[in-house]
Amino acid sequence: MKNLLLIVPLLLALCCTGQKASFNEIKLRPAKRNFNTQETTIIFPIVVTGNASTDKLINAQVKTDVFYLEDTIPATRDILKENIEDNGLINLSYKVTFNKNGLLSFFIDAEGCGAHCSSWKTYFNFDLKTGKKIPVDDLFLQNKTDSFKNMVRENKINALKKYKEEEKDNFINKTIDSVEYEWSISLVDENCINSISIENFSLLDGVIEIIDPCEFPNAIRSQQPYFELKYAYKNIEESLNPAFRLILK
Repeated sequence: MKNLLLIVPLLLALCCTGQKASFNEIKLRPAKRNFNTQETTIIFPIVVTGNASTDKLINAQVKTDVFYLEDTIPATRDILKENIEDNGLINLSYKVTFNKNGLLSFFIDAEGCGAHCSSWKTYFNFDLKTGKKIPVDDLFLQNKTDSFKNMVRENKINALKKYKEEEKDNFINKTIDSVEYEWSISLVDENCINSISIENFSLLDGVIEIIDPCEFPNAIRSQQPYFELKYAYKNIEESLNPAFRLILK
């Protein structure tokens, strides 16, 4: 209760000031041996809040999470060049989904190529006043997080059950063969349908999106199930921390 009493006036102040971030960008090209293009395909965001210490915290966290850094935080241009040369980074972009009232939500989409190409997305949600990441638990009342998670779990299970039915129809109709069908179903059953994570999320206008995909290997990526776990703030407002409820509405 004490923490809630402290955070409410802080977030009310952020809401009233309408604080938002801006972005600078570092633009680079990939190594020609990995992707021979004249286009600038690597665009890395630098968050600017107007407060140097806050900027430092946010941008260090972004580099740490995107490039899996541990002890040292090298200069941004240096770590980008290292990943271009040594790790085959060929694409990097970002998308801002929420940027107002002292809250910033965005994700970075990256792709690297070695023997095979792989892509990954990294999601960020920041308090622009402190520069700290916002964990999903902070968005909800203490006794409501589990109920929200259970709702997300149920929605994910239903989406994957529907996917399995569609894949069965595709097999019966000979759109896919038995190997693709059996592999797809086993991946869903063994890796996805019995697990749930709400740690990765994006704030958007009107909704929160939970990011918990069912990812398939490259060899069968075309059969990977697609589903969205989006929830309107107005439908979950009784579960939201009152301070965030005010800002997000």
